[in-house]
Amino acid sequence: MAVISFLGPILTFLFIVLLVILAWKLGKGIVWLLINSVVGMVILILLNFLPFVNIQINVWSILIVALGGIPGIALVILLSYFGIAF
Repeated sequence: MAVISFLGPILTFLFIVLLVILAWKLGKGIVWLLINSVVGMVILILLNFLPFVNIQINVWSILIVALGGIPGIALVILLSYFGIAF
């Protein structure tokens, strides 16, 4: 009976270690996504000041850039250039 009562805290400790490792891995991914999104938004705003770039800043362009980051900016520029959207 002593072995079973000693197993609970060990399993709890292993579960907490697993959760910490998972949070660390996901946290790094979220930080990179956040950095990419912020850089994309800054580029979108700076591109809007250039006279030869005509990109409307609306909900759709912001969502594409926020989710896509720098590749999202490229997509918005291409869609605007070809007259498909924005």
